[in-house]
Amino acid sequence: MTAGAPPLQSWNRFAGVPRPIAAGLLALLAALTVLGVASGGARIAGAGAGAMHGEGGLVGDHALYGRVLHRVEAGEPYYAAVAAEHRANHYPLKPFMAVRLPTLIYIVATIGVPVAMALGLLVGILAVLVWRQRIRSEPGLPRYASLAALFIAVNLSQLVERAWVLMHEAVTGALIALALALYRPARPWAAMAVVAVAVAIRETALPVAMLFGLFALIDRDWRAAAGWLVLGLAFLAGLAAHISALAAVTLPTDLASPGWGGFGGWATYVAFVHETSILRFMPLWIAALLVPLALLGWASWKSRLGLAGLGVQIVYALLLMLFARPDNFYWGMLVAPTLFIGLVFAPAALGALAGSLRSEKARLPSN
Repeated sequence: MTAGAPPLQSWNRFAGVPRPIAAGLLALLAALTVLGVASGGARIAGAGAGAMHGEGGLVGDHALYGRVLHRVEAGEPYYAAVAAEHRANHYPLKPFMAVRLPTLIYIVATIGVPVAMALGLLVGILAVLVWRQRIRSEPGLPRYASLAALFIAVNLSQLVERAWVLMHEAVTGALIALALALYRPARPWAAMAVVAVAVAIRETALPVAMLFGLFALIDRDWRAAAGWLVLGLAFLAGLAAHISALAAVTLPTDLASPGWGGFGGWATYVAFVHETSILRFMPLWIAALLVPLALLGWASWKSRLGLAGLGVQIVYALLLMLFARPDNFYWGMLVAPTLFIGLVFAPAALGALAGSLRSEKARLPSN
């Protein structure tokens, strides 16, 4: 090794961990894998025979917001249009979380679907390129780590389909992927701008802003913390305007959401990732094998970016396991573009854990 070169696998958090920790992590990995395979996945609703259908083969929420878009393009206000379509197609209007923020529909109505598709694709391409450059510039990482960009690219494939340009989660997931790649504690402003756009499109991007803000507080970077606080306050102001505008068009007889207490657990999380990633073309048991490995790989990456990525994955995994209903499967798009980055690091993580078991065993005195 040359002078000044980083130690071998200095990036690998699991290199040299004590045997009990290695054994515990491998046992957890095995348990999650068995649980995912044995469960057979959660039932996914929303795209079946009873789902709403629209023009061009659009189904479910795609069709709903396609109709809302047509109304807004014709000059109808967003909240009047969305209330009418929710009501006509038996979608809930209460509480306010049952109705999406107007940002994406107004953007697409202004620039048109073809330009919106091109813009979404541009965001996806930028995410792939910035991730590739970022991983290549991270100290200590092996050269093969840049293959992570391929996992991002294949899991943003929805952006080339017209049906997904109106799905808020598809666009938001691409923005989250780009924000993570841009995230640098010393220079948080680019990531902050991207997260601001993501939050304006879909409030479910808020955990990313909260996580980055928490890191700023831990670092005692008061300027960055103030920036994330301003972003949060701006979001609350926009949310208040959304609640007020929706209340003005809601009737006492309108349907209410059944709530977000799905408690589907690990099976739901794996099924959602399967449905919204490139793995949707493969049997579900493959997702049950790969998802725990991807999380293990993220956990092994010893860096602030690795910790941020792991935090995003864990937060959304918990949200999906605890709150998502079967018809909320599209929430998986928020994490599918970045989850499988962890697969690049998984083989080295497994090797390090197995090595800890072997080395401890070798140090035991013989009889």
